[in-house]
Amino acid sequence: MTSTSQQTLTTMGSEEEFRLTIAEYLESLPSQFIRRVFSNPAACLAIFRLLSTVGKQLIISMLYLDDPLGLHEMHQWAKPNHQRTVKAKIHQLRKLQILVEEERKKENGTAVVMVSLNSIFRSQLRNALTGGGDFGSFGILCRGPRDPRITQSWLTRYAAERWESILHFMVGQSADVAPPSESVRGILKMSRLMDEGKPTAHGENDNGGDREGGRGGLRITNSGFQFLLQDPVSQVWTVLLQYLRLAEMQDMDVVEVLNFLFQLVSLQPGQQYSTEALTRNQRRMLSELCDFGLLYLDGVAKRFYPTHLITSLTSGGSSAATAAGAKAPSTTSGTAAAVASTAAGGGGGEMAVPSEAGYIILETNCRIYAYTSSPLQIAILNLFAHLVDRFPNFVTGALTRESIRGAISHGITADQIITFLTTNAHPQMHGKMPVLPITVTDQVRLWERERNRLHPVHAHFYKDFNHKQEFERVFRYAQDIGVILWANTDKMQLVVTRAGHAKIVEIVRNQRSNTANTSASGAKPPLA
Repeated sequence: MTSTSQQTLTTMGSEEEFRLTIAEYLESLPSQFIRRVFSNPAACLAIFRLLSTVGKQLIISMLYLDDPLGLHEMHQWAKPNHQRTVKAKIHQLRKLQILVEEERKKENGTAVVMVSLNSIFRSQLRNALTGGGDFGSFGILCRGPRDPRITQSWLTRYAAERWESILHFMVGQSADVAPPSESVRGILKMSRLMDEGKPTAHGENDNGGDREGGRGGLRITNSGFQFLLQDPVSQVWTVLLQYLRLAEMQDMDVVEVLNFLFQLVSLQPGQQYSTEALTRNQRRMLSELCDFGLLYLDGVAKRFYPTHLITSLTSGGSSAATAAGAKAPSTTSGTAAAVASTAAGGGGGEMAVPSEAGYIILETNCRIYAYTSSPLQIAILNLFAHLVDRFPNFVTGALTRESIRGAISHGITADQIITFLTTNAHPQMHGKMPVLPITVTDQVRLWERERNRLHPVHAHFYKDFNHKQEFERVFRYAQDIGVILWANTDKMQLVVTRAGHAKIVEIVRNQRSNTANTSASGAKPPLA
């Protein structure tokens, strides 16, 4: 009997456990790491700001309580119709190790659960709110003369242009902007936002044109398209979480990296901070984060300037001053302008493209009209639509079978296309429900099903059994454990799942080792 292993392609990003939020990342850290994170006042303040309103209220209510509080008493803080919300938030704070539980016995012998804030977190958050503790935990300001050209508006334009160049690179429209650095490309590839370009089985390309030219063979993936649909704050957090993962792979001190990121998040936008007291890893981080536009580094003067991209991660309102008087240049796209508006406290939905409110009109004949002059928005449309005409502030095109299949071949799903079109639909289209014509959405899903009629899976193919009895024993065993994908009893051929392969090999080897006449019958050697 011989076995053939058939390995198939999987959807990009499906095998990666993507940490979507910083909370999930913190929950995965061991206790000794969390204690080191909580020892930094800036980190405690940043974590506090990232919590929901209910979480903040619970912490503030307990911040100056030195004695533990009964869990039942905490539940009474909420009205009966909000008990579930409070209990869920208490559970999250417990997973973050901010809340600590202990069981105590009353005089009558009954046990009661007592809760209190983590002593380190409580102490350092007090320091952060009152100005105590280590002065350098929030950065060291430079008192020398400031470069006159580095103003708030200049930093806003600088950050928008750097960030926009990355988005242009992802959609393949990087001819007019400088390509991102190798470190940026590495993070995009490692996070599965982009992957190595490969020819498709059906010969489909990227919707017209060599989009992979100048990108080192990288192309956008399913996860990358979702990334483009997020607001700027969510996009930056996605990049920072992948940067933490990269630091782990490079054996950097994860706690040092995490604490420094929290420190940068807590700085004042546009202020100049000294780099002289930073460690080697922290200086390396500055140069790498500079490539994303999160800060501007003046290596000669040994100082850096945080931009609104990083200071707005924990509080939109806290960075309102960043964009005061700062306006994105007319050459930048709507996304770049929205990055600046984020600094002014503006926010976006989780699946919203930060641009002018609604600019796409979709007709029942699949024709698209986009009222935009943004090269980035046009490039995103070009990922799944066939664009025909382009005017100064207006683009026309259509959803075609070839354009949709080309997008699907690169991991973009029909639901993502429909969500994008719905989110960015022109205000005139919101007067009817559903927003998009049903005939068009159904057609897009049908084009997707055309391509996805076959679903490849990992499998092992068995043939050339020694005799019928051996095949029947293996066949019955595979049936019992439910690993058969296909079988032909006449030809003695069998296909099993990858999970069942090891068990099938083991039973065949055991049977042959227990057969006395295996060598005399000229049986073939067992599976390797």
